[in-house]
Amino acid sequence: MSTYPSGGPAGEVRGGSIYDLGYRGYEGRRLGRRGALTALVAHSLRTAYGLGRSARSKVVPVGITVLAVLPSTLALGVLMLVNAVGAPGEAFEAISPIRYATLFPMIASLVFLFCAAQAPELFGRDQQTGVLPLYFSRAIGPLDYALARVLGLYLSLAVLVAAPYLLLLIGRVLVAADLFVGLQEELPSLLPAAAMGLLVVLTVGSISAAVASLTPRRAYSTAAIIGVFLITNVGATMLVSFDTGVFGQVAALLSPSDVLDGANSYLFDIRPTNVIVANAGNERFTYVLTTAVWIGGALAVLLYRYRTLRV
Repeated sequence: MSTYPSGGPAGEVRGGSIYDLGYRGYEGRRLGRRGALTALVAHSLRTAYGLGRSARSKVVPVGITVLAVLPSTLALGVLMLVNAVGAPGEAFEAISPIRYATLFPMIASLVFLFCAAQAPELFGRDQQTGVLPLYFSRAIGPLDYALARVLGLYLSLAVLVAAPYLLLLIGRVLVAADLFVGLQEELPSLLPAAAMGLLVVLTVGSISAAVASLTPRRAYSTAAIIGVFLITNVGATMLVSFDTGVFGQVAALLSPSDVLDGANSYLFDIRPTNVIVANAGNERFTYVLTTAVWIGGALAVLLYRYRTLRV
């Protein structure tokens, strides 16, 4: 619209002109709440691995993923050596420490570091930049946002956790003399590996999401996530060493990392290598049940945080 200037001709009435700039209303299909949630989950997954962002954003997630698959890569090298040297190689492979049952203890620290680095990016940045009202003014609400973000974190963790197991599975099948026979030999380990991977993703992801949602400050959030997994482990070690009775048994359940180690020993039916799990004296199935408590409690904290968050 244009108007006459204040110094226009005397007696001339001010007016205006309306120009048709070609703006048109949106006439396409509106995806609604489901489309918004799907887009937010996909955005969370891409953000966790730095896709579509600078190269610096990819260093930590991609580097941690590469480190996580190194044990499986080494195990495949051992298997190739077995095929090359025959019986002596088989004896060496029999004592190899890299198996399905030992993968999680090997990559546990990497999983915790991944969450400590990426969960604050998913849950803290939007709080810090003040864009949450834009999300909530449309098709989704605070609880939808929280669930979409945590699902995106789950998916990103699933990639990290599943990669070593899948690489080891595929490699062991391919180096077998007969692929069908090799697959049959590996299938019994597939179910406990899948169950363990699921427990790790849900437990570590839920706890990290709950902690990261409590503060928009990335440094505080990262330190808090590391503290939950590290300090509780140190505390449980000290308490179990002082008391192996009921008090020590309860203390072992207060450390998420030790709870996951106990669940790993139960699912693969192996002797626990974790000193806390071995000395606490809990029934190993108790650790699987405790993961459900940790997951439920963490998700409750997460949802309460977004339900009461002032934006």
